[in-house]
Order: sequence, then structure tokens, then C-alpha cells
Amino acid sequence: MESLEIQKLPCELLVNSRSVQSVHIRWGVGSSDDFEIVMTDPSLGAFALHSGFDLEARDPGSAWQRVSLEEFKAMLKESALLAVEDLPKASEAAACRLFSRVDDIAIPQWDSSSRWLNGREQACIRFTELVLYRTSIPYLRDGCVFSVPSVPTARIPLKRAGFRQSQISPSALVEPKTGCSIQLVGRDPQR
Repeated sequence: MESLEIQKLPCELLVNSRSVQSVHIRWGVGSSDDFEIVMTDPSLGAFALHSGFDLEARDPGSAWQRVSLEEFKAMLKESALLAVEDLPKASEAAACRLFSRVDDIAIPQWDSSSRWLNGREQACIRFTELVLYRTSIPYLRDGCVFSVPSVPTARIPLKRAGFRQSQISPSALVEPKTGCSIQLVGRDPQR
């Protein structure tokens, strides 16, 4: 079920005498206008609050007051932090989830951050440039595309350095350490 994280609560909150900094809000199963408050505890994990919990709230500088779950929900509804109408309905969340199933799969080897991808790509480019420089092959570069006077001549030192033929493109080579590919394009040295 989709949830909305509230990182700054409208008041200080204690749940069973434990301080809570942020909560998640998600629609309740039974009613279309009701929602659940979900908190995450480092040792217990995520769970929805219910009337069995002791809730205490206070505004900064005031005394702690015991509140019911319904009173705390009303505080969240009244606060500018939560417009209940903006929360996704269960049917909308289900429709969105049909097309985003990969998001739920934890694949440890995937790091799709742009910094990580950019770092791999930059390492591949630097290694390619080093090999071409050491073998005195002139080149012009645009991203991962290297223009060289002779593609077969440039392939020889790159293959000796560990590059392998790409299965996708005949003009591309894959760098062994990063798995990134470069493309070799022949150009007229007179231009």
C-alpha cells in the first residue's frame, strides 16, 4: 500500500514513552476517508499505530498531554503538513503498482545513482585514453565514442589491454573492470 512520509510532525510525539521523529501515513483498508499512522522502530520494524498504544503529544515549550489515536489523527488533518485529499487512494496506488513492479525488488548489485554510473564511465574513458596515448594512436572523443584514424589499428592495443568485443554492436568494445562500453569510429586524418 502506498504511503506518505511526514518527516516534521506538527508537535512532539511519544509512543509508549519513545520519541517519534517521523511517521508514514497510508490509507486504511476499510474506509475511504480513514488513514493509518505507521511508524518504524529500529528493533521492531514498521507497524501501524492502534488504540492500544499510549500517545503523548506537546507543542514546543508546553507540557506533555495524553492524546488518543483519533485526536492525533485530527491534529495531522488540521496541520498544513497533511491534506488528506492528496493521499493516494488504494485503487490509484494499485494501478500505479502494476507498472512499477521492479521497484519492490531489492537487487544489491544495482546502484543506479548517477554519481556511481558517471564514475564508472569516467574510469572507462580514462583507461581507454591511457591505452591510446601509450600506443601513440591519435583520437578525438565525444562521450564514449572515440574517433580514430584506423579502427582495426586501435582495436589491437585495446584488446591486449583486456577490452572484449561487445555482443550488441560490432564497433563497440567493453572495458573489463567497469563493464562500460566504448565505440570506435574511423575518421579521415586529413580533416
